[in-house]
Amino acid sequence: MSKKGQSISINTIIVAAIALAVLVVLFAIFTGRLGGFTRGVQETDTCAQKCSSLNLKPSFVDSTVECVSPGQIIAGTYSDVQASGRKYCCCS
Repeated sequence: MSKKGQSISINTIIVAAIALAVLVVLFAIFTGRLGGFTRGVQETDTCAQKCSSLNLKPSFVDSTVECVSPGQIIAGTYSDVQASGRKYCCCS
């Protein structure tokens, strides 16, 4: 009587490899290994950069005027409008 050995299918191996990759990424996120990247992004966050990425210009005149004209309002704390205490950026 001949016995045939059982083997793992290719689909099982592929699913296990994908699950392992996902676990590695989740481990890196939750242990703070990706913190260096986000820290660098937050340090360079300015209103002028946000507006230029949208091909717009910042539309603040001074600290008493909210927005010069209706345009794109982007929520957040920006280093170049921090003195005014605003929690958003106006672009037009």
